[in-house]
Amino acid sequence: MAQKPSAPVTRRRSRRGEAGSAYMIVLLVLVVLTILALSLAFLTQTEVQIGGNERVTNRVFYAAESGIAAATANAMVNRDYRAHVYTFTDPGTVASLGFTETVDVSPVLPILDSPCNLCEINDAGTYTEKSFRKINHALTATSTRTYGTGTSALAQKTLAVMIEIQPWQASPEAYQPLTDPTQLAKIKF
Repeated sequence: MAQKPSAPVTRRRSRRGEAGSAYMIVLLVLVVLTILALSLAFLTQTEVQIGGNERVTNRVFYAAESGIAAATANAMVNRDYRAHVYTFTDPGTVASLGFTETVDVSPVLPILDSPCNLCEINDAGTYTEKSFRKINHALTATSTRTYGTGTSALAQKTLAVMIEIQPWQASPEAYQPLTDPTQLAKIKF
C-alpha cells in the first residue's frame, strides 16, 4: 500500500500582544464580580440594620402608647391620676441580654374643665349646677428601651397627648399635680 502524503503541519504563531489575554479578561471579570458581590453584601447588611433600628423604634413608640392607654384606663376606672412607671422585659429575646422597656407616664392632669353641652344627662338645671363636665386632660409618656444594666439606652420616644372625656365628674385628686412642680414638669406641651 502506498502511503498518502501527510498534510503539512502548520503552526499558528500568536502575536506577542495576544499571549495570555484570555487569562487577563477572566481575571478582570472575576474582580468585577467580586466587587459587585461585596457591594451587594454591604447593601444587605445595611438594610438589615435599618430594619432592626426601625423595629426598636416601633417597639418604643408602641410602649409609650401603651403607657398612655394604661394611665387613661387607670384614671377612668380607678380615679387614679398619679404618675406611674411601668417596666417590663422583652419576652422575645434571650434573658441574659437584659432588654427592658421603661415607660414613665406623667400624671393625668385636667387642663380644661368646661360644661358638657352635649350630654343629655345635663339637660336639667343650669351650667353652674351640673356635676358632669367635659374635661380635657394632658398626659405625657416617655418610653426608653435599654439593655444590660439599664445604663445604655437603645431608643427613646416621648408622646404628649390630650384626652377629652365627657361626661365626667371633676375630681379634686386630679388637680394635685398642679401644686407639685416636679410632677408638673413631666407634662410636655
